[in-house]
Amino acid sequence: MTAPKNPPRVLALSARDPGALAELRENLAVWLEHTPDADLDGVALTLATGRERFACRDAVVGTSPVELALLLREKKAAEPTPARAPGDGPLLLLDGTPLTGAPVDLPEVAEALRLAAEYGDTDAARTVAVQYGLAQWLRTRLVTPRAVHGTGVGAVAAAAVRAEHSLADALRTAAGPPETTETESGPFAVDADAPAGTDAVPAVPVVRIGASGPLGLDPADPHSPATLLARLWCLGYDVDTTLGRPGRRVRLPGHPFRRRGPGGPAAVGAGPYRPLTPYEQRWLFYDLVRHGSSGDHNAAVAGVRAGEPPAPEVLREAFAELQRRHPALRTVFGEPGGRWQARILPDAAARPVLLVDDPDGGPEELRQAVLKAARQPMRLRDEPLVRCCLRGGPAHWALALAVYEPLTTTADPRQLLDELTALLGAVTRPPQAQPA
Repeated sequence: MTAPKNPPRVLALSARDPGALAELRENLAVWLEHTPDADLDGVALTLATGRERFACRDAVVGTSPVELALLLREKKAAEPTPARAPGDGPLLLLDGTPLTGAPVDLPEVAEALRLAAEYGDTDAARTVAVQYGLAQWLRTRLVTPRAVHGTGVGAVAAAAVRAEHSLADALRTAAGPPETTETESGPFAVDADAPAGTDAVPAVPVVRIGASGPLGLDPADPHSPATLLARLWCLGYDVDTTLGRPGRRVRLPGHPFRRRGPGGPAAVGAGPYRPLTPYEQRWLFYDLVRHGSSGDHNAAVAGVRAGEPPAPEVLREAFAELQRRHPALRTVFGEPGGRWQARILPDAAARPVLLVDDPDGGPEELRQAVLKAARQPMRLRDEPLVRCCLRGGPAHWALALAVYEPLTTTADPRQLLDELTALLGAVTRPPQAQPA
């Protein structure tokens, strides 16, 4: 399928509160009306990069400045979106419905289809190739799924997406006799725990690849990829809404600035703030401007242990105790009165991230997985600046600890990880028998 002459773009917005978001939408709509020849790829790039991301979000999808301006004025104020922690991505459900018609023009889809032609260009093989390509395209747009399931022939593609088999093996299976992909005892059996598709937004959103709807990715609809990314952005996911299209930054209306009075924005019981040190200012302001770069500045370490992983409640207790012992791990950055400052929370706020167990993961695979999760970007406003990630395997388990770089002047991540590991042993150790 050839690319449309005027492809859709996603304009993703965010602000501190619904009022500021409404003002930002109006300002951008006016700018688009007065700039009918605007480079929409540059507008999308400017909105997606170089600006701090806030909790109140909105996004519009259109093909021209006039259309986008109208959509911006139709939108209503949005309520703040809950933070999405690393590993809390949506579920991907690959529909087993055979592909009909030409698929959307995406590089990952085209490459998978090229490979499918080598193994027999059947409807089933093409369906597997397209669904695999769409799932990989989502990952390049920073959509990291919590889990991937499939139904029917979609289970073949899902197994390849999960890296349980290669795409070539999946295409061979799909191109073979029909019973190869339908047997429950075969390597590509239909997922027994695949969630039912729904257009509603559950606690964990389900993205259906091969279907239309707000959380569907229809391979025959060229607008569907943009619409899905816009929806995920509004749900709190920091996805790449540029769609991978090149552009140059343009000068757009800035965020509405509203100086807040002292005491207004601070949460009840927030405690006293202190000025940021020059070292903290340097890293924080850099990551606020280059949003998403905080992941590059998470000082992360990991260790692997043999045996069964600790129980979730044991890890929560040990991680909370580590935070109680080290005030630096309870430090958060906020913006009371319009100025960034730091404060120490009275209680432990960070919770461990429990990754899905890998039944085939070796020690190095487990270590790399927890390090990758620990290095995900942090939400820098009034959120914990420390992260703990655990993943279990068949014979080992891996634990990672990440601390935001500005806090490492008083908190050494390696020493903290050793202390956390020792605390896990203390929590799990059975009580000593009292002498008679």
